[in-house]
Amino acid sequence: MTLERRLRVAIGALATAGLAIAIYLTVVRIQGHSPACVIGGSCATVQSSRYATLAGIPVPVLGLVGYVALLASVILTGVRGRLLGLLAGIVGMGFSWWLTYVELGIIDAICPWCVTSAVVVTVAAGLAAWRALLPLDVSAAA
Repeated sequence: MTLERRLRVAIGALATAGLAIAIYLTVVRIQGHSPACVIGGSCATVQSSRYATLAGIPVPVLGLVGYVALLASVILTGVRGRLLGLLAGIVGMGFSWWLTYVELGIIDAICPWCVTSAVVVTVAAGLAAWRALLPLDVSAAA
C-alpha cells in the first residue's frame, strides 16, 4: 500500500470518527437534550452558549459539513482530493481551535466532545497537509 493510500485511509478513519461525534451532537441539539458529558460536565454549558451557532447554524452541523468534506477528499484522487482535504482540514482545525479558545477563555467551560473533535480534525489536517505535499503520481492524477 502506497503512502498516499495509507494517508487516505487514516484521514478517512479520522473523518468517520469526527462525523460520528458531529452526528451525535447534532441529534442531541435537534432533540433539545444536553450531550452526555462524563468528564467535566460542561457540555450543556457549551452547547447552550451563544457560541453554539454561527450565522444561525448550529456548530455541530458545521462539523458535519467539514467531516463530509474530509471524507469526500479521500474518495477523490489527484490534486482535487488533496486540495479539498487540505482546505477542509485547515478550516476545520482553525475553527476548532477558535472554539477551544472560546471554551477556555470566554465560556469558562470545556466540552469533551468538542475537544475530541478538535484533536481529530487537527490530526486529520496534519495528515491532509502531508498528503498534499507528496509528489503527485501523474498516472493517477484525475
